[in-house]
Amino acid sequence: MTPIRVGIIGLGPESQGYAPGLWAAVAHLPPLRASPSYDIVAIANSSIASAEKSIKSHNLPPTTAAYGSAADLAADPNVDLVVVSVRVQKHFELAQAAIQHGKHVFVEWPLGASLDEAEQLTKMAKDAGVKTAVGVQARASRVVLAVKKILASGKLGRILSSHVLGNMSLLPAEEWWEGFEYYMDMKSGGNSFYIYFAHFLDSFIDVLGDFETVQAALHTQRPVMPIVNLETREVVNPGHPKTSPDHIMVQGKLESGVVASISFRHAMSGVDSTIVKWIISGTEGEMEIVFPEMLVRMDSQWQTANPAAKIVVKQGRGKAEEVDLDELVGPLEPATEGLDGVSLNTGLVYDAFARGDESRYATFETALKTQRVLDRIARAAGVDV
Repeated sequence: MTPIRVGIIGLGPESQGYAPGLWAAVAHLPPLRASPSYDIVAIANSSIASAEKSIKSHNLPPTTAAYGSAADLAADPNVDLVVVSVRVQKHFELAQAAIQHGKHVFVEWPLGASLDEAEQLTKMAKDAGVKTAVGVQARASRVVLAVKKILASGKLGRILSSHVLGNMSLLPAEEWWEGFEYYMDMKSGGNSFYIYFAHFLDSFIDVLGDFETVQAALHTQRPVMPIVNLETREVVNPGHPKTSPDHIMVQGKLESGVVASISFRHAMSGVDSTIVKWIISGTEGEMEIVFPEMLVRMDSQWQTANPAAKIVVKQGRGKAEEVDLDELVGPLEPATEGLDGVSLNTGLVYDAFARGDESRYATFETALKTQRVLDRIARAAGVDV
């Protein structure tokens, strides 16, 4: 198979530290380089010089084209797939340029900074007939696949309810980072609700289906945050306003009849040292999915391959048993072997995209469903979006 020629928008020159371009460097670059299905042919950053610096620092071939604009990259006839990995506020503009040039597009989550942007991009892509993917990587994870297999097996019987307790403790609770203030703003489209919580919500919907009825409460218990410089640790603003929620509570009935509750809080560290505890109850048993909290590791986020994640199943009054993921799901695809926890799920998305297996990744159309549910939740909580 001829490799898919990739142009990346937003690849930072460094792979360390919280800086623009980090996610493309640690999550997208490794699987694209490892897979024989892809060939990186172009990089676009804010300037040609910045793109050239990224190409050099990551030891990409000297033939890799450097661009200072997304439009120039999108116009390159050697590019088949455009990867957009920048702040959500730029997703619409950059993805639109790619679609207008007939390119396939992989956009990091969220698809758009608003529901309207997501709907417009979805329509544009459909009208243009291009293939699309969205970076809700947990859809490809072995944990989510295992949960689906267990449910499909009937071991739990008819599913009755689902209860989720989540903690946003991987994010700093008492300060925030200079340069990332948009995360404090509920209307920015990129914050704890639309990114951190939404990554889990997307998996929840993918596994159990949409809400038929929903009630919600979104609360900001820390309405003011000090902003610190990451390098110097100096407080550059002692009182930046925060409107994004640090407590998210959702409950309702799913279209399948399952009753559900999802509660996320922002504690400094969980008393049970977990970031997600998800229980699915059926007439014949229960399943618990646990993501442990590892504060110094990027791979303990829901959308990444948390190496300590586990699934426990209990049928009837029998003994609870931990699921062997390798036995249930099988070995990794060859193209993803050797990837770390941060890049593995993204690699599984790329593998599924190359094979056309849309059951393992989100398209614009399926990701749009999650943005619509987020909009419903916000409106149910009385939040103006």
